[in-house]
Amino acid sequence: MARFPALGRRPLAVLTAAALTVSGILVAGPAPAAPDHTTVVGAVPSALTPNIVDGTVFAIHDAGSKVIVGGSFTQVKNRNSDVTIARNYVLAFDKTTGQVDTAFAPVVDNEVSDILAGPTAGTVYLAGKFNTVNGTNRRKLALLNLADGSVVTSFPNLAFNGLVNDVVKVGSRLLVGGIFTTAATKPRNGLASLDAVTGVVDDYLTTSLTEHHNYDGVSGANAGIGPEKLAVSPDGTQLVVIGNFKKADGVLHDQVVRINLGASAATVSSWNTNRFEPRCAYKSFDSYVRDVSFSPDGSYFVIVSTGAPYAGTLCDAAARFETSSTGTSVQPTWVAYTGGDTFLSVGITEQAIYVGGHFRWLNNTSATNSAYPGAVARPSIAALDPLNGLPLSWNPGRHPRGYGVAKLLVTPEGIWLGSDQEYIGNFQYRRGRIAFFPLSGGAAPHSTATASLPGKVYLAGFSSGSVNAVQSRTYDGTSAIGAATAVANPDGTTWSSAKSAFWVGGTLFYGMSGALWRRTFDGTTFGTPTKVDPYHDELWDTVVTGSGSEGQTYAGNTVSFYPEIANVTGMFYTKGRLYYTLNGQSGLYWRWFNPDSGTVGADKFTAATTGFADSAGVFVSGDRIYLVSRLLGNLSSASWVNGAPSGSWTVRSNRLVNGIDWRAKAVFVGP
Repeated sequence: MARFPALGRRPLAVLTAAALTVSGILVAGPAPAAPDHTTVVGAVPSALTPNIVDGTVFAIHDAGSKVIVGGSFTQVKNRNSDVTIARNYVLAFDKTTGQVDTAFAPVVDNEVSDILAGPTAGTVYLAGKFNTVNGTNRRKLALLNLADGSVVTSFPNLAFNGLVNDVVKVGSRLLVGGIFTTAATKPRNGLASLDAVTGVVDDYLTTSLTEHHNYDGVSGANAGIGPEKLAVSPDGTQLVVIGNFKKADGVLHDQVVRINLGASAATVSSWNTNRFEPRCAYKSFDSYVRDVSFSPDGSYFVIVSTGAPYAGTLCDAAARFETSSTGTSVQPTWVAYTGGDTFLSVGITEQAIYVGGHFRWLNNTSATNSAYPGAVARPSIAALDPLNGLPLSWNPGRHPRGYGVAKLLVTPEGIWLGSDQEYIGNFQYRRGRIAFFPLSGGAAPHSTATASLPGKVYLAGFSSGSVNAVQSRTYDGTSAIGAATAVANPDGTTWSSAKSAFWVGGTLFYGMSGALWRRTFDGTTFGTPTKVDPYHDELWDTVVTGSGSEGQTYAGNTVSFYPEIANVTGMFYTKGRLYYTLNGQSGLYWRWFNPDSGTVGADKFTAATTGFADSAGVFVSGDRIYLVSRLLGNLSSASWVNGAPSGSWTVRSNRLVNGIDWRAKAVFVGP
């Protein structure tokens, strides 16, 4: 089960809102600028941050020249200084120097859960548990001047009667989410909208969120009902709300609801998923969803959660949902499991889905607080492949993990991280509760581009001639086949021992000696081979996690695909998936695969149950799948539809027609 201390924990059900244009003419204002990241961020955090001494950072706002931070803390120190500076729940520091801002020091009487740019330059919203700011009544929401932390008096005290967790601005409206039932004396169950400048509460967003997710009136944890987080699509037309509720306007939407942001009203969408309906660790959590974020292009959103390692649920998981999906029982595109640890935060760029929490491993399906086959060490922070949720190579780690990474903020310059601990890495970089990973020092993830036909088909360790030779043939996918061309094998790789291969993004992956191997290949020259083993990391394998069994380390566990490699008869990669056939079995199987880290998914799926018992090689190009016959050496093809073969097979080439035997130890399409 996911575990974390009770003290300093963020309320279970407090949410953000998205602001909209007023006057009913246009809902969405200009979309916020996409981060436009071309690489993953660097693994070394910037030194231009202060050290927050206590509490947890829940909110971060990059205001350009300065950064505003909110949470449950009370003290901060400038880097390389022993002088303690009192800052209750909110502070600012100069982004260029990292020094605490002495002018911005508002007096807030309780925790800050969210910070957002104000409606005019030089202003900022604070949201949270507080009731007063600088001695002035501002219950749960206030607008401040960035220069000196003074209250913008023209923005009124809305007197929310419960927590405000999150706020977002769309156009000229502010959408607010939390545990409240009134806003400026108007009845509002968890969601409200108001004029971003004047603070006047309007009737645009009045969706009523009701009923506990877990608590049944007798048993289980009992927390306030309402949103935990909001996310607005980049085009400003969709709002995703997560939190502790079962119904939205009386209709079942358990822990997550989508709301259409129309020109004159926000209305509950018919979209729904049943995947958050199961009760997870009901004695510990009234609800278990923790954060949600849209991709920069708005095509998908990701929800992360705590809960417990219950197989088949979305507890202790990150799940991707397509924005275009429709229906009342929508299923996620993929689910990434920790095996019993919490996700708390998510932020998405063009290159990666960054996740934070207090997890030990990823790719750890069905595990219970230990590393099951496939587990990859990722202490507390990770970057996921958007295609499949597998971890990229980026792995700075964060130990001790404590409560976890409660906030991730993506900006065009990098990502901000807010937490409750002192260090990034294994006691390596002291970054007290606030850290910034800049793009500098980062690298682009490995390309997922694949070769296609017309092009070259390679045969390594082919049946006729030298058993370790490699040759290629140009092929248009239907009829025209070029003459065989030899490819040099200067290091004498024993291709006769290979268990198939596939080429992706400049790298050839192949099975040999019970493992995957990788090497660069440009169609002419092979690079140096290295064993693919993301399941063991010399930086983390011997570090004791502080959780689970005594002496447990972050060491992962080799994926269950590796014992299958001895029987693999064909492999190919496409769209985040590694497909393969097995000797003596008629099925076509697949697992998620990430070429950056080399991680193979822990879960095995079946694309087809019949037709592949005779496989001696298999590959895909476009809308066709190609199969080599082990018995005859024929090359046949069939339609490839939605990740599976379809229809009948057509023989394209064989020894009788054109004298070509396609059998080899590794058959793949390459450059």
